Amino acid sequence: MSNQGTIVTTSLGAVKGTTHQGVYSWRGIPYAQPLKESRMFAPPVPSKKWDGVLDATSYSGICPQRSLLRTKISDSCLTLNIWSPHADESARPVLFFIHGGSFSHGAGSESLYNGAYLAKTWNIVVVTCNYRLGAFGFLDFSFLDKRCTSNNGVRDVLLALQWVQNHIADFGGDPNLVTIAGQSAGGTMVSALVTTPQAKTLFHRAIMMSGGPTQLQSVQTCIKTSKEFIALLQVSTAQELFSLDFDTIILAQKKFIKKYGMGAATFRITVDESLIPQFPIVAALKKNTAPIPLLIGTTKAEMGFMAIKPLARLIDVGKIVSDGLQLETPEIRNQLLDTYNDLYGEQKGLPMLYTDLLFRISSIWLAQAHHQTWMYRFDYETRFLQMNGLHAIHSTDLPYVFGNFKTVMARPLFLMTTDMAPVYAIAQEIQSDFVFFMHNGTLPWTYCTQEEACGRCYKVPPSVELMVHETLIPLYVQTNYHARSHQGIGL
Repeated sequence: MSNQGTIVTTSLGAVKGTTHQGVYSWRGIPYAQPLKESRMFAPPVPSKKWDGVLDATSYSGICPQRSLLRTKISDSCLTLNIWSPHADESARPVLFFIHGGSFSHGAGSESLYNGAYLAKTWNIVVVTCNYRLGAFGFLDFSFLDKRCTSNNGVRDVLLALQWVQNHIADFGGDPNLVTIAGQSAGGTMVSALVTTPQAKTLFHRAIMMSGGPTQLQSVQTCIKTSKEFIALLQVSTAQELFSLDFDTIILAQKKFIKKYGMGAATFRITVDESLIPQFPIVAALKKNTAPIPLLIGTTKAEMGFMAIKPLARLIDVGKIVSDGLQLETPEIRNQLLDTYNDLYGEQKGLPMLYTDLLFRISSIWLAQAHHQTWMYRFDYETRFLQMNGLHAIHSTDLPYVFGNFKTVMARPLFLMTTDMAPVYAIAQEIQSDFVFFMHNGTLPWTYCTQEEACGRCYKVPPSVELMVHETLIPLYVQTNYHARSHQGIGL
């Protein structure tokens, strides 16, 4: 590692990073002030100017959460990380990545999201950030104190994007060519941001990876959840809430998720009629803002782990799906189950039904509502995934997108892979398409239409195919799920 030539001067002050193997990086740059007392549940405040040179050679602590892998939480967690070929005036396209984690865990500092390979290989600037999670980011305690707001995790990301607009040129990036990308919960946030008026000047392209544009909630649901969380904490005033330390709230979150029964859907973005005025599909249909070029993708078997009971219990999404299915008539429910069993067999039928209900069908609906949206499906399976009956499950596309195959989270996927050439070839394909989209806002295959939901499928060899079997689209049009999604009615 060397620090030579890594000091960048911004309007906030000088920033010192590192360089390694031809890539410059700056880590833990604050885009907002530290979380203090009531500010834990209030909108973020932009970072102040600093004196001297800010040391950005290592990651900051992460936003409060409970995790075996992520233990260094911090009050000063609202930070971002930058990888660039050089801090010059080349004005490179910028990829701003929003991490996933059910809006309850995760961080921009995870090794899987390291942007060095992308920056060096494709001559782009990569940015990741932390944002508030769980009760801090996605509950609403305004009934206790008007300083508290909903959607603080979204507000954090918007402020980080504003920081990029103001300062990324100092790091070799082009503020007029910013692409947001997000995976899982981050993908759901992308679906909200592309239809949010307050975000329209902050980015120019968007990539939604395995997001759920119907998995937002109403104000009423958010307040109900927030009040039940307060009851579990046994506090009744804002001052009592503000006096609690991170550990107390994090421990309560774990108990609450189990007790509340919503599993991975406990914390969600709220359609609050101000910051997020409408559900994404409804907003796209109304076209209240100029459409942003959009690329939407899913993995082929997002919920493949449902076939393995311990994993299904660990990643608890059953409640939100069962609640949704209960709104359908018995005839539709039976028709869905029978169709999926006929298409995929009894072992894979239910996981594929969950895959489409949570991710793919709503993604198609958003693509059809949005102007000229391209789609993709990540089909490639390593031998490890095939042997375990998991197939191309949720998140297995991430190592290919970032080119990071040796991280703790990625290594198990390739345990039985003796020839990595096909893996690298798939990575080359998907990275090439993402970067082409960043530059041009288009892609060299047919965009999604009302008549035909096609997309590029990443496998050997890649091909353009229907995103779901042709019998499924007309079946879903008959569902209450379709009606609710297009009317803006959430669970």
